Amino acid sequence: MKGFILRLQRAKNEDLIVTILTERAMKSYYRFYGARHSILQLGYLIDFEEEDEGARFMPRLRRVSHLGFPWLYRRNRLMAWQQFVRLFEPHLRDTESLEPFYFELLLEAARRWERQNPKRIVCESYHRLLKHEGRIHPLDRCYICEKSLNEEVALMQALIPAHPGCIYGPSLPRQKLESFFESGKCTWLEDSEIDLIYSTVSKGL
Repeated sequence: MKGFILRLQRAKNEDLIVTILTERAMKSYYRFYGARHSILQLGYLIDFEEEDEGARFMPRLRRVSHLGFPWLYRRNRLMAWQQFVRLFEPHLRDTESLEPFYFELLLEAARRWERQNPKRIVCESYHRLLKHEGRIHPLDRCYICEKSLNEEVALMQALIPAHPGCIYGPSLPRQKLESFFESGKCTWLEDSEIDLIYSTVSKGL
């Protein structure tokens, strides 16, 4: 079974509780002496076996191997990846079963991480997630005051549009945002504009 590590929690001694996103579920496993194993790191893609027999309160993690990517040895890219992956655990918490979409979204992002700007990948991946969940808001009215939006638009969490004055936040050109919302691509956005969207994504999915 393959999955991305979304969370690591210390248990007694050097044991770990490892939360993993697979194609069909997000599930927690117990790993004896897990803190000693360097392959158990936030964001890593691993292959593993699940052992239920004899487990008292959660299945055990067994026969773990690391499925690496070349960018893992580039510290800045690794830190950006871990920050992105960390957002998924609270978003998917208490979900019993999942579609393959979330696993595939992370897998595609990981494959692009080496050759493209990570912040742009995060923004485009987030747009895909919102679209999949039916949470794309039209850029016609402010979420706060419900009045028509002008040519400058601010974004709340989940990329919800508002007047800059209503949320006291920085703004982006509405025309560029419309292109991004329609295409899901960041091609028309400057790096400074990507930074603003990225900071919104970092607040939570």
